Amino acid sequence: MRLTSVGSAALLSAAVLSLAAPAATADGAGGPASFGFTVSPRSVAPGETVTLAASGCRAPGVSVSSGVFGPVTLHHGHPATVVVDPDAKAGKRYEVTFACAGRKGSAPLSLSGTPDKRIRAVLSGSLTDLDTTELVAGGVLIAAALGGVLHLRRRGTHG
Repeated sequence: MRLTSVGSAALLSAAVLSLAAPAATADGAGGPASFGFTVSPRSVAPGETVTLAASGCRAPGVSVSSGVFGPVTLHHGHPATVVVDPDAKAGKRYEVTFACAGRKGSAPLSLSGTPDKRIRAVLSGSLTDLDTTELVAGGVLIAAALGGVLHLRRRGTHG
């Protein structure tokens, strides 16, 4: 096998693997609050659900507010699930504000495109539930297949 085909296969493999790796996201709180809070997931489509949680607040409840859902109170550290307003503007970033005993902190919530029920039905369980390991394994298989095709093509033209 020639050095150029090995180099091409290695470069293609590296490109596939780098695209398969998810972007790192910071977990936890932002702002000057002395208590912890999370918004999960941080990016949703209008009409989808978001889980809100807070920890380390000594008050019996943490008040949560945002422009994309009504006011919520988290009681005694228990998380709550809210539905994002279906009429909220997609592509916009909203702040979710947590308030505990006079202290406030906020976390971002990004709204992605409006979900299409037909597309979601097709992707449900097939592409949306893949984890990093499955994505990397798929990328390696694709890269190996492409490397094999390149090798056979070069071999066929020279032999």
